[in-house]
Amino acid sequence: MAESIAAQSDSSNADDDLFDETSYTTSVESSITDYKYEHGRRYHAYQEGRYLLPNDEIEQNRLDLQYHAVRLVFGDKLFFAPVEMDLKRILDVGTGTGIWVEDMADAYPDVEIYGIDLSPIQPRWSAPNVKYQVDDVEQPWTYPSSHFDFIHTRIMLGSLRDWPNFFTQCIKHLRPGGYVECQEIAVDARTDDNSFPENSALIKWCDIQQEAMWKIGMELKITGNMIKDQMVGAGFVDVVVKEFKTPIGQWPKDPKMRETGAFQLVAMLEGIGGLTMALWTRLLGWKKDDVEEELVKVRKEMQSTSVHSYWPTYAVYGRKPVEQDEES
Repeated sequence: MAESIAAQSDSSNADDDLFDETSYTTSVESSITDYKYEHGRRYHAYQEGRYLLPNDEIEQNRLDLQYHAVRLVFGDKLFFAPVEMDLKRILDVGTGTGIWVEDMADAYPDVEIYGIDLSPIQPRWSAPNVKYQVDDVEQPWTYPSSHFDFIHTRIMLGSLRDWPNFFTQCIKHLRPGGYVECQEIAVDARTDDNSFPENSALIKWCDIQQEAMWKIGMELKITGNMIKDQMVGAGFVDVVVKEFKTPIGQWPKDPKMRETGAFQLVAMLEGIGGLTMALWTRLLGWKKDDVEEELVKVRKEMQSTSVHSYWPTYAVYGRKPVEQDEES
């Protein structure tokens, strides 16, 4: 179990303390960049509708802020799998802005690193060992079998609809002894001290997000063991689950966790509209004005330092068996 996060001693009297938000390639097919617009937000064009979050600058900023929050939670580790040092090829699935790929390229300059996503929102100029591709990971993979040494994902809950198929593809395209690692944040806000207010707007938001995602067969309130079971079912061995907590806001006592919470809070304040609008309007029939009215309540609750909320966060990795494993 991840350890509880201690709150600042004076936060219980700060119900209304609000966070101060002030303090590819150069040629791609038009079918990829002919973006769709809805409620003032921009959405991907390739495989339109498969991914329900925006891909505009606001969303890209949210992704990068969230990345920094999770990296702080992980103690500045890019991954936990005990991968060997003779890495040749790494695949990042759902690479988003490419920030993890760029950090990995700096750390492993002699390794080929691939990042794939439905949207071409990655840096135009990258390290020479980086290659970005616009692709749909839920379609059959075109890579050779046993091609990668390490496959990484981060926060794919709102993207992957068929996790068993994904892990089957991973085990096919990893070399024997290679690793897959999934880093996920469960959309299941919690506290360790029952500090949620009665009729919590944040809990309600999580529940409605899940209701919407069930419409398209996705689970947001995952656990590390749920991911582990999927990996084991696909044939991975030595699967390890690491549990963490990503605070929402500046309520933690520990300075590093308070910084983490600040990153996560800004990410949510700026990005919650994009996380919500398409799901609630397209899948649940909500009106735009009603969604925005509900989000005012959620933002206010997240900013209160008397609510010690956090996201359950997991890093789960497993190894593709080698021939000796299969014979034993």
